[in-house]
Amino acid sequence: MAAEPAYTFTLPSIVDDIKLECRIYHPHGHDENILRRNPNLKGAVVAHPYAPLGGCYDDSAVMAVIGTLLERGYIVATFNFRGAGGSDGKTSWTGRSEVDDYSSVVGFIIHYLQQWRHLFEDASSDVLSPIVSADERNGDVPASARKKPLSLLLGGYSYGSLILARIPSVRTIQQRFEPAVVGTAVAEIVLRARTLAHQTYQAAKDTEELQYASPQELSPTEDTSLSPTKRTIGSPVTMGGEETDSSDRRRSRDSRRSVDIIRKSVDIPRRMKAHMRHSSGSGKQRHHQRSSDEVMAYQISDQVVMGSMPEVEVHYLVISPVVLPFSTALCPPGPPVPQPFGRKIAADAHAGDLFLKHPTLAIFGTKDGFTPVRRLRAWAEKQSPQAVGFEWEPIESAGHFWHEEGVMRALQERIKTWVATLC
Repeated sequence: MAAEPAYTFTLPSIVDDIKLECRIYHPHGHDENILRRNPNLKGAVVAHPYAPLGGCYDDSAVMAVIGTLLERGYIVATFNFRGAGGSDGKTSWTGRSEVDDYSSVVGFIIHYLQQWRHLFEDASSDVLSPIVSADERNGDVPASARKKPLSLLLGGYSYGSLILARIPSVRTIQQRFEPAVVGTAVAEIVLRARTLAHQTYQAAKDTEELQYASPQELSPTEDTSLSPTKRTIGSPVTMGGEETDSSDRRRSRDSRRSVDIIRKSVDIPRRMKAHMRHSSGSGKQRHHQRSSDEVMAYQISDQVVMGSMPEVEVHYLVISPVVLPFSTALCPPGPPVPQPFGRKIAADAHAGDLFLKHPTLAIFGTKDGFTPVRRLRAWAEKQSPQAVGFEWEPIESAGHFWHEEGVMRALQERIKTWVATLC
């Protein structure tokens, strides 16, 4: 039976606010881990094949990988690139926008896992804010939470692996999420991650209380529709709308300069204090029309409170990597991206070589119809000597789409074996 998502929801892409259709899956026993305050959480993101050829997060290979990772205890996020499934927009020519789509979901899963860590550490509290935990608000993350980094597996199948080869480092992605100015896509992603984590936490607590409640204490009209722990299999929770007030979101979309603030500022806390010190009348100013500079100043002081960036231990999973015809090998920093009129540009200087710096597993079929197996072998052999923990596995008789008899099982078993070495 295919895995059912705990939540289906949307996120804005951090590059242009395009709405992305997303899902998050919880492994079996996740609710028990919540109640035991188990902080050893593992997260994963899996990206799908090329949308114009029918690729989306319902792809059979993507679902098989999700099921395998769930068995190994991962919380798995998946999404539809722009132009795929229910996501808005169109597939881009260069893949640049899709890199930002992927980065958006990476930012989401990191904040989702981080919020769980805060919830576990603050187990003694009866009520936690869905926006920020007490420890995070005070900038004081317990030592026990700091010692062990968050474990994150980033995966991509076919076109998804091509985009994965171009995403920046996780540290760079984290920096794009600081600061989180209210109304921006960044803040929306952070707030959605915290809301979903808190909602699941509260549902688990409610279920625990119901287990010990007498029949007389139970209300026949109790609404359990939003509780992942109380609903039946086959009825995932769908989150609609946005976390932020529509007027704030509209203001953010219309203010190009606010996006520049997010990407360029490195000393926001200091500037924020200075603004607050010299703008005691800011409450009244909200009711008057502002200049562009006033809007920027207001947004600097109106941020989602962020804690320190968690340390993240990253692993990469590449399935049926695509070596494009105009590139002799897929090697750091990745193949050039096709441009109109035949021009080519290199990928981000820090992308691609991440496969060499972190444990990586590449799996492909010996009958892949998109890239000859000899080229895939040549690429894999080139990576191995210079990489840290780079492994690769050709699956006999498997094609690009993994439809042949027995090959999907072989793919899953190889992933299970590799993931076990990461624990």
